[in-house]
Amino acid sequence: MLVEKFKLENWIAKYENITEYDLSQTCVQNLTIEELENICDCELNLKNIQLGYGDLYGSKNLKQAICNLYDDKTLENITVTLGGIGANELALRTFVNNGDKVVCITPCYQQIYSLPKFYGANVVLTDIANLEKNAKDAKLICINNPNNPTGTVLSYDEINLLLNVASKNNAYIFADEAYRGLPYTKSFTDIYEKSIVTGSMSKSYSLAGIRLGWICADENFIDKVNKNRQYNTISISAIDDAVATLALNNKEIIIQRNQNIIQTNKKIVEDFFKKTGYCWVKEPINCAIGCVNYNSDKNSKEFCEQLVKNAGILLIPASVFECENFFRIGFGMGETYLNNALQKFVDYIIK
Repeated sequence: MLVEKFKLENWIAKYENITEYDLSQTCVQNLTIEELENICDCELNLKNIQLGYGDLYGSKNLKQAICNLYDDKTLENITVTLGGIGANELALRTFVNNGDKVVCITPCYQQIYSLPKFYGANVVLTDIANLEKNAKDAKLICINNPNNPTGTVLSYDEINLLLNVASKNNAYIFADEAYRGLPYTKSFTDIYEKSIVTGSMSKSYSLAGIRLGWICADENFIDKVNKNRQYNTISISAIDDAVATLALNNKEIIIQRNQNIIQTNKKIVEDFFKKTGYCWVKEPINCAIGCVNYNSDKNSKEFCEQLVKNAGILLIPASVFECENFFRIGFGMGETYLNNALQKFVDYIIK
């Protein structure tokens, strides 16, 4: 039995291998093992890692490094997963039952509303302004913060609204926090007791290739997740565990490196805006993605399809996020690559 089509991933898979410039990317320039060792001033010594199952739920050292991302968590509050996408799947599969009401604040990553639908939930999509009227009797409220696709974070007032609505309905909050770290945001698990949050090494730490994520929640829920994960995970890679531990123990260095790249490249994108008249839908905050208003009568799918075919540039149309009138751009790649892509974009527009 198949889950509904994953619009974002299908779009990327269709075009990523036939375009010259891929601006659909969401990560900051990915690190090599050598680069990671150099900036951390530490050698991983991968040759001596035993390639057995290892610690099923993540090594003690890794789980402690993850705990350090939160205020007061212990090893029992953490389980390590196969990527952030695996964390989301395990957490939602463990929590959501047939007939539950699940409210998802949009726009957001499709996985966090498509999976509850697949598990039989009554899923309601809403913007945060209409959350209170749409969340009555909800069992779970899902949020993506920092946000994909906008690269923004919830404001103080929006967070308070969300907490009040969740508390009033005795609902849990599920927060996909894959981008947390680049923009610093307080984790929901540190401000609301009934929270389940997920994290990832892919976005903030430039290590998408190690496929490592985690779930942070109360001990009872983590115990349930660990029983479920026996069916699809068992353990994570011992090599990935070692790489992630080194990175998280040196997270400040990596975050600073990535913020510098983002700030430099964001200026390049904003120079592109001056040439085209485009603008941010809402300005991203220390994220390598953002949503752009474009000057065209074409819908977002048609606009992005023509850009792929006529200029060889891959962007993400708003339509894959159940929205319209913008495209998502990624700008965490090398400066030269980004400059060349945006110059070709300008040439295409003004020809």
